[in-house]
Amino acid sequence: MQQNYGITNNNATPGDGMSFSFDITLNKGLHTTVHCVSLMLGGSGKWWAQEAVKEVPRLPTTEPNLSLVSLYMKYAHIGTDQISMEGLEKELQKLFAGGTPDDYVKCAAKKLSDLTGTDVADVFQKLAYGVDILSKLTGCSTVPVLSFTLSLSALSSMFKKIGSNLKSADAPVEEDSIFVALERYGDSELTAEAACLVDLLFIKNAYFGEINEQAHENIVNSLEDKFPTNDIVKFMGKLKVKTHELLTTSDLQSARRASVYINLYFRLANLRTIVLWQVFCIKQRSNYDQQSTRGVLAMINEGQKSDMEVMRYVTETSFQKAVFHTIFQPTENENFMNFICIHRIRIPSLGHDKKFCRQKHFIRSSKLPDYRFEMMSPKTDYIGGSQNSSFACKFYLEPVRNRKLDGIFYMRSVKWSDSYVSMDKDGKCVSVSDKPGTEGQWKVVRLGNEGLLPQFLFSSIKWPCKFLFLKSCWRTFSIEGTENLKASKENCLWEILDV
Repeated sequence: MQQNYGITNNNATPGDGMSFSFDITLNKGLHTTVHCVSLMLGGSGKWWAQEAVKEVPRLPTTEPNLSLVSLYMKYAHIGTDQISMEGLEKELQKLFAGGTPDDYVKCAAKKLSDLTGTDVADVFQKLAYGVDILSKLTGCSTVPVLSFTLSLSALSSMFKKIGSNLKSADAPVEEDSIFVALERYGDSELTAEAACLVDLLFIKNAYFGEINEQAHENIVNSLEDKFPTNDIVKFMGKLKVKTHELLTTSDLQSARRASVYINLYFRLANLRTIVLWQVFCIKQRSNYDQQSTRGVLAMINEGQKSDMEVMRYVTETSFQKAVFHTIFQPTENENFMNFICIHRIRIPSLGHDKKFCRQKHFIRSSKLPDYRFEMMSPKTDYIGGSQNSSFACKFYLEPVRNRKLDGIFYMRSVKWSDSYVSMDKDGKCVSVSDKPGTEGQWKVVRLGNEGLLPQFLFSSIKWPCKFLFLKSCWRTFSIEGTENLKASKENCLWEILDV
């Protein structure tokens, strides 16, 4: 005996959406052979499945509350590793509508399919692509998200594997650099709470990763209840407040402590992003309860808003946060870097300004603008303040290799191309031959000042928070370092002029 069961997507139009039909031969006993015929939607509004022949428990004539893709996956047993490239391409053609070349769509489909093979080396690049696709899916007003069931399955698989990979690469608490730093500052209670939350997020992601297309409606509808929302919001809120307080303090230890808090905050933010998008993909793919699915999306968006507030605290410069800006180096804070990678955020950086780095500069005092840096001679001589405009007062600011984002530079003389500005152990600026080590590397902090000529602070990398200032003694001026920034504020501010 043979029966055909057509499953129609009432919201679909030919060439749009995803649904399935089964050509079913009923065998003797309790089993059914399922022949999946096609993955195409016919002109009548009926879709046809393909690429699977499977003997399964007898297929009932009705399956209430199952989404179309769930029914297909349940009886044909097509897993995410066998997701049809043709199906992904059709979905992405709708997402990238508007004349997008076919080759671009094919490339995007392959990239999306490859996400399920994530390895540790490129976790955050792939995560960035996945989050970008999801942002496009949820922001697409012309095509319902339900039309992207294969994409959601691929993304769900990606989040599961990423969580597993990150967990396997996670260091024990006693070796974790963040927790070791927190212990050093006496934050044992914070360490315990943070470590528990990190473990809990990994456990939740592992649990959600096992929720497949066959999961019962009641399980899927209550997934968000299993996410530790209150614990995460409370702890990250506490971290946010503590960080904000520390940013404006003027002592070195508080600035370093703030850096640790920031790195911890973004570690939790990254894990929260992975877990909540995993929940969203599962719920949206199943299509049982759109209201609660929108609720999960709202949780994701609110979390990102809070994260961007912290990002703004960190990246917006001011004199009150000068010590922090001197200490905090983005490239030394792994979780902060992973966050800007995931969300494809560009943060302001002088080091990436090619014109600025190629240009010759005068560096002059904001308080006494007639006085500029001057290199008296190419070797072991003090750097003075001069009213001259000669070549000895012109410098290149060259980014230190791999530190462009941190805003760390060498100051090289234009007149003597092999001579650099360095700082000796007494805090005096001197000229040295050949490229120096950290004693001749400078953190350059640009201060926001509402459209006026920008002002800058220069601080030694070897001696953090020794800020360069213009020192006057018997009508002679020299450039030296001071740790008393507040008392020397006016003399520590500089302007960088293109020559």
